[in-house]
Amino acid sequence: MSKHTILIIDDEQSYLELLSEALEDKFTVYSADCLHRAEAVISDVGMVDIALVDENIGQEKGSDWIKDKVAENNVAKSFVLYSGLATEDAILKGLECGADDFLAKPISLLALSNKLEKLITYQEQIHHFEDELSSKDRVINISMAQASKYGSCMQLTSRLNNCFTIEKIRDEVFSYLYSTNLQGCIAFYPLNEAPSFFSSKNGLCSPVEIDVMKLLKIKPRLYRFGTRTIFNHPLVSILILNLEEGAIDTDIYIDALASVIECIGARMAFITYKNSLTTVQDQIQEAVTKTKHMIEKSKHHQKEVMGEIVQNIGMSFHVLDMTMEQEEYLTDLVQTALNKHSQDEALFVEVGDLLDKALASVDELKELNTLQSASQSEDELDEEDELF
Repeated sequence: MSKHTILIIDDEQSYLELLSEALEDKFTVYSADCLHRAEAVISDVGMVDIALVDENIGQEKGSDWIKDKVAENNVAKSFVLYSGLATEDAILKGLECGADDFLAKPISLLALSNKLEKLITYQEQIHHFEDELSSKDRVINISMAQASKYGSCMQLTSRLNNCFTIEKIRDEVFSYLYSTNLQGCIAFYPLNEAPSFFSSKNGLCSPVEIDVMKLLKIKPRLYRFGTRTIFNHPLVSILILNLEEGAIDTDIYIDALASVIECIGARMAFITYKNSLTTVQDQIQEAVTKTKHMIEKSKHHQKEVMGEIVQNIGMSFHVLDMTMEQEEYLTDLVQTALNKHSQDEALFVEVGDLLDKALASVDELKELNTLQSASQSEDELDEEDELF
């Protein structure tokens, strides 16, 4: 293993040679009798492990030089300041300039060697600690990235719960794919309707993409082949074209989209139910309206018939030669018929009221649907405002 490197800076040549000879067995030693030559050495050999610097170097201060070089971070991994004055002020200068240790002259060569070895050990521990921090930072960054991807999936699920059309679902899914650099297709299989196929890249799927999705619709809920993965639900399928095997994000996207496909399937079932309910509402409204019209027409026709009967009977009293008893008998028949008509009239009114209530209920349902759609539009506008 190569020796650690040390740069000794001292303007006293004899002391410089003494320190160099004492340390050359354990270190690769470089020396300089002034700060200018020290700069030249660093320029030639690069960063050293330790710089051992005298406080007084000619008219310059070693502590000032150390402070500048600590800030540059390209001269030495560690600095040791030594001085002939072991005063409190001298020690504080060593601390303030950024030196890792301070020594007082005269220096014990054995103590110096031990201190430098401990300093090397300290550097190794710091390096190990930095590597550990770096590793933890990488783990944290990966975890944060994964959390962000899961978060975007949760946001997609939330937005899907506000979708009331296939087109809106398609747009939300494609927005998610664009944001994650994924490419794919989506197929919708609504009940009692023709399937629809869309591509995130081209808008509409090519014939071969449609054939592939139809072929894979019978596969399990999650099916992988190469870089392609399909997520199946009886009402919808999502085909992702670029999920690479072994990539860090692949497992995240698989977990996320496995949840998304279930959410879309549930949303499709809700939309189907909602559309069916709307159709039933329209059918009920049409049936009730026609029934009311038929009742009104029947009431009018019945009044016409009864009026004609009464008129004809009244006229017959003048034509027929009838006894008083006969006229009273016929009058009773007419009165009975009129009373029966009055009862039918009450039934017609009751049926009409029930039909009016049914129409009012249908109108209320339609109004709720309209308000729900309007609320959805307002939420979308709010989301756009937040984006900008």
